[in-house]
Amino acid sequence: MALRTLVSLLSLSSIGHSYKPLSDNFLNLVPAASAAELDPANGDLLASFLQPRAPGSAGHADVQDHLVQWFATNLPDWTVEWQNSTAYTPSPKLGGKARAHRLENLVFRREPPWTRPGQANLLTFAAHYATPLAAPLDYVGATDAAVSCALMLHVARSLDRFAAQMYREMQELGEGGTVPMDMGLQVVFIDGVGATAKTGDLSGSEALASAWEHQKNPALPASLYGYPNRLNQISMLVLLDLLGTSDPRVPSRYITTHWAYRAMATVEHRLRKLGRLETDVPVGERYDAATTASATNFLPDMTSPVHQYDLASGWATDTDDHVPFMRRGISVLPVIPDSVPEQKKPADLDMKAVHDWSMVLTGFALEWLDMMEVEPQPEKAAGEVPAQRQRRWEHGHGRE
Repeated sequence: MALRTLVSLLSLSSIGHSYKPLSDNFLNLVPAASAAELDPANGDLLASFLQPRAPGSAGHADVQDHLVQWFATNLPDWTVEWQNSTAYTPSPKLGGKARAHRLENLVFRREPPWTRPGQANLLTFAAHYATPLAAPLDYVGATDAAVSCALMLHVARSLDRFAAQMYREMQELGEGGTVPMDMGLQVVFIDGVGATAKTGDLSGSEALASAWEHQKNPALPASLYGYPNRLNQISMLVLLDLLGTSDPRVPSRYITTHWAYRAMATVEHRLRKLGRLETDVPVGERYDAATTASATNFLPDMTSPVHQYDLASGWATDTDDHVPFMRRGISVLPVIPDSVPEQKKPADLDMKAVHDWSMVLTGFALEWLDMMEVEPQPEKAAGEVPAQRQRRWEHGHGRE
């Protein structure tokens, strides 16, 4: 455990050193999920998740097919990985006796093309795509966690074109081979959710964390930084759940990732200041450290002292899908409201809030992956030659 934690902290310290906020110009261009993409009936981001999808059901298989086809169509350069296992959960139909369930976690990742297996560090977004086994047959789980899955698709599609450009330019300049340069993105759709209303069944996330912990990476040359297993390639696990309601309040839960929480909260604050977000927050009450006005924002703890949140309470900190990863030394940032929505139907969704989350999460991911390197530039006049981008090490990036 101590060695795993040390590896994670050393990697995270290098990545945190290279974290660079977007300029106002770039942040203003962060794409938002459109109303058409989020349409509950036909939108390619959300509609397929708004159906009962308990493990083993027809809806469950339909969502899997949608994910595979969606990435093949929209993001063909991404790698797909299945992690399958069998779990035994209490079954109400069997009087509480154990019933076997096949669990199928789906992972999609985008790594720098020059990296070898075990070389890239991966910002990882995760959410469960299945509905609970014990839920009513018509339960679609709009906030639990259909919206979170849709948001991950948006983040992946939004970042892909910037990642492709950055990787291409880095290859042209002969860059790569260090922790801050070998960054990629990974989205994880976790199977297996609560078997009963009182106990959370984390079989899908537990199976995945365990499998990756024991999936050893091949040895790399001494000149390259490598990770001992798939699990340690996670630079940060951002777990999404219960998103899509009005007025969500997501607290900062862990002292070790409070800095990352504050970075995401700053993205929200700046997007509001730029007028890009649609939810109503009084302009004069944004992040006033002398008042409680920051409680009106999605991420209210931006100005709060770190030590207040190392033992933050709440059911989500103890029973959600990030826990098996956290117990293995992985840094986690749960983006989970501090209260459980009472209603979880499509009609209960606040689409303005979903729109805003799509921008906040995308902006955070762009900053984490140091995408200022590929900031969109104004079109040049005819005949004007654009300046060549500097090597990353020439202006302070990638230094150990």
